[in-house]
Amino acid sequence: MDREDRISNRNIRIIAAYVDSKLSDFHTLFNGLSYPENEYRSPEEFFLNEDEWTSLNNFERIFRRARNLVGEDNFYFNCGASCARLKSWGRFHYFVRVFATPNDGFRKLPFFNKNFNDTKEVEIISPPAYESRSRRFRTILKIKLHSDIDPHKDYIRDPYFRGIISSIPTMWGLKPALIRQVLSPYNPEILFEKEPEFAFHGLKAKISGNIMTVTDTVNDHSFTAGKKIILLPEEITGKKVFLGKYDSLFEAGGSRHGERHEALLITKTVKSNNHVLLQEGDIYMAPYFILDVYYERMTLFQRLSQLFRFRESTQDTGTELIDTINRLRKSIKAKNDAYQELKEVNAELLKAKEGLNNYAQELEERVEERTRELTEAKDELTNLNRGLEKKVSEQISQLERYNLLRRYLSPKLSERILTGDHSFGRGSQRKMMTAVFTDIRGFSSLTDSLEPEEISQLLNNYLTEMIRVVHHFDGTLNKIIGDGILIFFGDPIPFKDHAERAVKMAISMQEETVKLKDEWQRFGHELAVGIGINTGYMTVGNIGSDAHLDYTVIGNQVNVAARLESLAGPGQILISQRTYSRVRDLVAVEEMGEITVKGIHNDIKTYSVVW
Repeated sequence: MDREDRISNRNIRIIAAYVDSKLSDFHTLFNGLSYPENEYRSPEEFFLNEDEWTSLNNFERIFRRARNLVGEDNFYFNCGASCARLKSWGRFHYFVRVFATPNDGFRKLPFFNKNFNDTKEVEIISPPAYESRSRRFRTILKIKLHSDIDPHKDYIRDPYFRGIISSIPTMWGLKPALIRQVLSPYNPEILFEKEPEFAFHGLKAKISGNIMTVTDTVNDHSFTAGKKIILLPEEITGKKVFLGKYDSLFEAGGSRHGERHEALLITKTVKSNNHVLLQEGDIYMAPYFILDVYYERMTLFQRLSQLFRFRESTQDTGTELIDTINRLRKSIKAKNDAYQELKEVNAELLKAKEGLNNYAQELEERVEERTRELTEAKDELTNLNRGLEKKVSEQISQLERYNLLRRYLSPKLSERILTGDHSFGRGSQRKMMTAVFTDIRGFSSLTDSLEPEEISQLLNNYLTEMIRVVHHFDGTLNKIIGDGILIFFGDPIPFKDHAERAVKMAISMQEETVKLKDEWQRFGHELAVGIGINTGYMTVGNIGSDAHLDYTVIGNQVNVAARLESLAGPGQILISQRTYSRVRDLVAVEEMGEITVKGIHNDIKTYSVVW
């Protein structure tokens, strides 16, 4: 990007709110700064408008003024960390309230970053995950400045941004996140000479050969405080990235390490007036920032209440909606700029008319003609805006429909419904379908012996694999109740081979269960699943009242499948006669006898699938 305005005024609002909380006044922050006087009555009105953007130069002047006014140690970090407490980031405070946990806030950091500045990109290297050893959640962030941004001139936004990140867990009543800056792109020679926060300490950092020396500010004695190293890439989530692993510059030879980068390791902690200027173990001159972030887990009650709600969320849909809004915002801003330019041309014509009385009539005709053009342009823009509003409404409706489909169907089936003639969300109807019930055997005994966090981990891993199998065979995932699952085949997209798909899916589920046994055995439990399958006419569709509708399947034949599941032993798949008649050429079975089901006049002949 090469535009001048790189910083959103949301940042100015955060700074002003923090200064006001300390001094009860912030108006001197904007003295002497340029702003569009033809649009705003005062600099405060412009700089506190979160929809406007300003230059890096204006932002730096305001931020350093604020630092001098407050005179607080760690001011830049504390200012960023105040945004959640003071709710000073404008409309974004209301937006983040839809997040279920701090994990959602950290996952959306790349989106928030793009709406706060146009100077760097934020990438989530390791998504938020709970570490049992530290009893905290951890995420790793990569922050890379744009190529035209000098990190040494942008230093004060580094602690400020870390402060904002640290405040995310506080929105859920948790302590601020702990952040360790593993890598930094600064060159100490430049940073400690040019940055006002360091220059007065007189550190005199100098890199000569492979060694960096600094000067003791007390006795003016130079000593070694750093050495050059070679950063080695590490693979994480399928990508190679520098995370702090290194070799000595002399020992790292050849090409065996693949991609390499020369950096500077701090070998001795350096202080001045009790301020840590260099911390032993820190790494400078890296290609980007790496932040290692830790934060507390939510309380037991909060975690359990969010467990299944989290699984029903659709992050992809939210991302698409955000991207759409961003594109429309840019488009609307461009059209508003064009309209403003036309207004300025009209003003110039009017001024020319007043100054040239000899050509009054001619100018009058030109102004009228120009005014008609402006009116037509304005009408075109108005019509275009109406079209954009309609398009946004249609896209939001489409996204909401897609979100509903993703609760039940695989992405492939969701796409078929959205692009085809298949209907979804209609009234109930009777159809020939196949229903499948699954349940973990002995799960109640497991809940008595393990902690809720351990149960959540085991159940999450199990359900992830089961849902993947359901989507692979194009089943409709109807309900997850505790450790039990209800799946059906044949709606909303009809399949002639719905019974065959159901049985193949059940076999695949049992095979995946075997792969998960080792993890469960570490917790002292044998993982085994019972599955029941029945084929017949069932009622399917939206069932309930205006207050609450649920897309599901009901009927006696559904009850038969549930009864078969309750009778199935560990690792067993029980199917009815109706299902067996459709898959007899596909699988081997053992006849198990007959069962009686309430509401069914005749006994049900059952079979156990050999897998």
